[in-house]
Amino acid sequence: MSSARILIIDDDDLLCDMVASILELEGYETAFAHNGKQGLAALEEGEYALILLDLVMPEMDGLQFLRTVGTKHPSHPPIVVMSASVTADIFEEGKNIGVAGMIKKPVKPGLLTETVRAALAKG
Repeated sequence: MSSARILIIDDDDLLCDMVASILELEGYETAFAHNGKQGLAALEEGEYALILLDLVMPEMDGLQFLRTVGTKHPSHPPIVVMSASVTADIFEEGKNIGVAGMIKKPVKPGLLTETVRAALAKG
């Protein structure tokens, strides 16, 4: 069991609740942001061990978040992209700014916990 704190950045409330429930059963703490701007603000306010990031969101999408977080928060936690829009190109671009893994939606609980553990271990 871990008490690592994970920031979930996704605009889908049901998905956030499901992911949080799975992670909390594994002993993780979770917090939410519903777009990239809220995610950046959350990083200003708290410490996180990992970020789970959707790509398609209003206001500031995941790609904009990835391009901004490195300059605003150079020591940001590892990021796992969690989206139906995951591509190898996005992963390649993201590796330079802390993308530690990808999860394709719909999210499978076993893959979620395995990817989170691996990203935290690399961390």
